Amino acid sequence: MPWLRHYNPQINWRNREIKFPPRRKLNIKRFKGILDYTPVEILIRAKTSISQTLEHNQKTEEKKPIEELISDFLIDYKRQFEKHASERFPESRSYDHAIELKPGIETLNCKVYPLSPIEQQLQNEFLTDNLCKGYIRPSKSPMASPFFFVSKKEKGAFRPCQDYRELNKATIKNTYSLPLVLDLIDKLKGAKYFTKLDLRNGYNNIRIKDGDQWKAAFKTNKGLFEPMVMFFGLSNSPATFQSFMDDIFTDYIKEGWIVIYMDDILIFSSDLETHRKWTIKVLERLRLHNLFLKLEKCRFNVTEIDFLGIIIRPRYIGMDPVKLARIRDWKPPTTVRGVRSFLGFGNFYQKFIGQFSELARPLNELTKKDKKFEWTKECQVAFDALKWKFLSEPVLIMPDTEKPFLIECDASKWATGAVLRQQGTDGEWHPCGYISHSLTPTERNYKIYDRELFSIIRALEAW
Repeated sequence: MPWLRHYNPQINWRNREIKFPPRRKLNIKRFKGILDYTPVEILIRAKTSISQTLEHNQKTEEKKPIEELISDFLIDYKRQFEKHASERFPESRSYDHAIELKPGIETLNCKVYPLSPIEQQLQNEFLTDNLCKGYIRPSKSPMASPFFFVSKKEKGAFRPCQDYRELNKATIKNTYSLPLVLDLIDKLKGAKYFTKLDLRNGYNNIRIKDGDQWKAAFKTNKGLFEPMVMFFGLSNSPATFQSFMDDIFTDYIKEGWIVIYMDDILIFSSDLETHRKWTIKVLERLRLHNLFLKLEKCRFNVTEIDFLGIIIRPRYIGMDPVKLARIRDWKPPTTVRGVRSFLGFGNFYQKFIGQFSELARPLNELTKKDKKFEWTKECQVAFDALKWKFLSEPVLIMPDTEKPFLIECDASKWATGAVLRQQGTDGEWHPCGYISHSLTPTERNYKIYDRELFSIIRALEAW
């Protein structure tokens, strides 16, 4: 446009702003065409459009009725996406969360944490809102856990928390296991279409078993309260919730077209017509159990999707670039806790990284109890090597159990490793996944051929 060339404004695409140099005068009557009338007003409109259109459109979309935001085949289930419909007290079920205490536990007490003015306001809002919903009630329990706030990723945002650490120590643990994320991903072979559903209200959909509410009471400067529904922090909450979801969808899980991890549901299929039928079946089951969805976090009938930190598309899986963005600016750790945090991130994605245990060995050494923390050159080399491996964004093909596999194994003095490969449509042998294991001091004394045999055994056990 001629006025852009003439005035050469500064455009910040990230912030959606346009600024004109202050020394210039706005005199654009000389231009013809689109800007030859009401020039100042047009410029204001242009600036407003660039800096505010996206935000305005987002707010407008949020105000749209559900019917305009979902596909026609979902219209009969629009209520499952309505927020106000989900704000109800859940019914009692056989899945109600029980809190079983170890023998001899009678009381727990705690101090009241001081709050900042902002936190005080947030606490008051939390109590008022949850009392109105029936999620909490005033209590006279002899048990009391602390209540406080933690910072969220969003700047200036806080999350209310009950500190149930002492209660959890006194609780008999539920051993129901959560599925391994990568085991769930392995079930997606042959899938071309994906739908992701995100459950609204999460743990709050499960009531605490009647008679156990007093055990989870929490103390605030406004009094003592006890939860009527599950909140984050209770040690057995994940097991209770996962078993609930697994049970109500058990037939669909066995049929092999749905995987569930807590409140995240993934439907997958090889053709679109079947996919829509299965999506309707899941929505029908959710409606039967009075469960609702966050429309803004759902994705329907797509060929590429992010699920639990993994990017999935037909035949291929990769690491989530949003999570990998953290790695680029990750500074070398200065504490054992920092090392554990980095290794925790790495362990989640180690299926994508060859020789992970070997590369991470110097960092793992720092986490040992009898080891003095000292960030050496060897640690820095290991840290940089792992970062480079992550940032190279390796992609794996999804294994097909009906086709042959190739396993490559290796062993060093410190670790064993293996890669599972399968031939792709291009005729090349692509990696399906990597495994690696650190060797114990005893295993390090094995002869090299024994260590290599050991790596083969571990690979066959894994795959």
